[in-house]
Amino acid sequence: MPVLQEKARNLITWRKKLLVSSHDMILLVVGFLVVYHLFSYRALLHQSTSTTAPKCTPHTRLNEAVVLADDPLLARNNYPTVNPSFEHQINGSQAMVASDVPLCLTLGKRILIDGGNAADAAITVALCIGVVNSHSSGIGGGGYIISKLGDKYVSINARESAPQAAHKSMYDSNYLLSKVGGLAVAVPGELKGLSTLYETHGSKNLSWARLIEPVIELCERGFQVTPVLHDALVAQLTLIFPRAPQLLYDWDFIFKHNGDLVEVGDWVRRPLLANTLRLIANNGSSDVFYDPEGPIAPHLVRQIKKLGGVMEAEDFAAYKVEVEEPIKKEYLFRDGKKYTVYSSNGNSGGLVLHGGLNLFEKLYKGDDPLDLHSHKIVELMKWMASIRSHLGDFLMNSTARAMKQQLIDKYTSNQWAYDVIELGDYKNNQTFPWKHYKPAYEVVEDKGTSHFTVVDSNGNAVGMTTTVNLYFGSSVYDPVTGIILNDEMDDFLVPGEPNAFNLTPSIYNFISPGKRPLSSTSPTIIVDDETNHVKMLIGAAGGSRITTAVFQAIVRVLYDDKSLLQAISYPRFHHQLIPELFMVENFTVWREELVQTLGTCIGSSQVIDSLGAKGHEFYQSGSVTAMNGIFWEEDKQVYHGVSDFWRKMGRADGF
Repeated sequence: MPVLQEKARNLITWRKKLLVSSHDMILLVVGFLVVYHLFSYRALLHQSTSTTAPKCTPHTRLNEAVVLADDPLLARNNYPTVNPSFEHQINGSQAMVASDVPLCLTLGKRILIDGGNAADAAITVALCIGVVNSHSSGIGGGGYIISKLGDKYVSINARESAPQAAHKSMYDSNYLLSKVGGLAVAVPGELKGLSTLYETHGSKNLSWARLIEPVIELCERGFQVTPVLHDALVAQLTLIFPRAPQLLYDWDFIFKHNGDLVEVGDWVRRPLLANTLRLIANNGSSDVFYDPEGPIAPHLVRQIKKLGGVMEAEDFAAYKVEVEEPIKKEYLFRDGKKYTVYSSNGNSGGLVLHGGLNLFEKLYKGDDPLDLHSHKIVELMKWMASIRSHLGDFLMNSTARAMKQQLIDKYTSNQWAYDVIELGDYKNNQTFPWKHYKPAYEVVEDKGTSHFTVVDSNGNAVGMTTTVNLYFGSSVYDPVTGIILNDEMDDFLVPGEPNAFNLTPSIYNFISPGKRPLSSTSPTIIVDDETNHVKMLIGAAGGSRITTAVFQAIVRVLYDDKSLLQAISYPRFHHQLIPELFMVENFTVWREELVQTLGTCIGSSQVIDSLGAKGHEFYQSGSVTAMNGIFWEEDKQVYHGVSDFWRKMGRADGF
C-alpha cells in the first residue's frame, strides 16, 4: 500500500502541472462546472443519423438561443435520435430487465431464470450497479424502490439521513464541505432498503446470500472499465483529488500496478468490497452493516471522522427505511383506456409526477396541433416545479406527516387540476412569469443517479433509483470495507437570505438530525387494474430533471401513441420554473422530430415560432437524463424493454 500511495502522490503532482497553481477551494465548484460542460460538449459535435428528414435552414430563434451542453451523466453518446434502431428494443414474453449497466442486467436475468422474482433480481442488479458504476451508485448511498407483488404495492424510502450531530448551520464556514469529505456523508440507506425489499416482496425461493453471491464473484473476478466510469475517474483525479489529496490516498482499485490511472478496457477488481458483501450475505440481512459494534460501521465511521465528519456508529444503528403505500391515482389515457399510476412516496418526486399527470389528463385533446401540445407539456412542467418547492422530509413527526398527506390529497385531486384551468392559471396562448405558478420556496438542484426496472413471469415488478449523489459521492473511500460514501448532505438547503428571485430556502429541506433531503427520483409502475397486469415501468437518472423526463415519457407512450423506444430515444424537454427557459436537449434533433412529424421544414418553423410567440425562450441543455423502462404490448402479449443507449449506453434483456 505505501508504494501505491507514493504512486498516487506522484500522479497528483503530475496532474497539478496541468492545473492553475491556486489552491483556493472555491475552484472546486468551478471544477464541477467545467467537468459537466467538458464531457458533454461532445453532444454539440454529434449530428442525428436521420436520412429521411429534409435539411432545414437554421431557425433564428434556435440559432440565437443559449446553447450549453450541461451533461450531468458524463455520457459518451450523449445525444438523442429520432431514428432509433430496433436492436435497442428487446422483446420478451415472460420477463424483462432494463439497466444502464449491461453487465448487471445479465446477472439479474439469471436470478429470474433460476426461480427468483422481480424483487430478488432487483437486489442483485442494484448491488452490481454499485460495483461497476461506483461513481453513481453503491451501498454507501441510498435510493427509492417501488415494488408490485401480486396485488400488493410498496414504496420503500431508503434515502440517506443526516447524522445526529448535523445541524442547519454546519456549513456556514465553508459550503464546499457539503460536497466532499467526511462532513458531506449522510447515513447510507441502500442496503437496508434492499433488505426490506427482500423481506416484504422477495420470493424466498433464493436465499439472501444467493442474491449477493454473483456480485461477490464479480468483485473478485473483476470487470472492464467502461468509458462512463473512466470519464468520471478522470474528472475526480484532475479536479477534486489534487486540491484534496488526503481523499485519494486510500483509493486502491483505480490505479494500475505502475501507479497510472486505469484506462477504458482495463480490468478492475474489488476484493475489499467482495469481503464486505460476503459478510452481508452470510448475515442473512443488512443488520451486520448497521451494527454499531460490527465489522463494517465502525470502520466507515473512523474514515468519515478522519476526513472531517461527525458521524457516529450509533447513527448507523438508528437508521430506518420508510415503508409506505405508493402514491397512486387512476388516469384516463388515449382512446378512453384507464390505468393506475403508482409512484414513489416519501420526499421523492412521485407526488410531483402525479401533479403533472393530473393536469395533463384534464387538458389533453387528441387533435391538438403540435405547438399547443408542446406548450401544454412545458407549462405543466412549470407547475410540477412549483409543487416540488412545497415538499421536503415530512416524516419527522405526526404534524409533518399530516401536512404531507394534505399535499398528496391536494395535488392528486381533480378539483385542484380543474381550479388551475378554470381560474385561468393555465392558458393555451401564453406562458407566465415564474411568480404566477406560486412556488413556495427556493428549489434545490439534486444530482446524478442510476435507475433500473425489472418485471418477472408472474407480473411482479420493481423500479429502483439509486444514488451516491455527485460523482463518487463525497470522495470518501474506506480502505477496509471498499465502500465509497455518498455526499447526500449537499441535497439539503441551508438558511440564508432570499435568492435572486426573492425565494427563501425551504424550512422543510433544512438540515436536521435524522432528516432526509428532498429528491426528484420517481420510479413508477403503471397497471391495468382490470387485469392487474403491468402496462409500463419507467424511471430515470439525472438529478432534478428526472421527474419531467418520466412525465414526458408517459405522455409520449400513453397519450401520443409513441413506442417506448421512441419515448426514450427522442429529445426531451425540461422546465424547472427558474431559470425561465424552455430547455431542449438538442435543437438539431428536436427540429428533426418536428419535421418527421409534420413533413416539412416550414411546419417545424411554425411550431417554433408559435411557442416563441407564447413567450417561451429556448435553451439547449445537452444531455438531460438517462432513462429506462418496460412496456407491455397487450395485443402481442410481449414486453418491450428499452434502456438509454443513446445517453448512457444502457441495454435491456429478457426472455
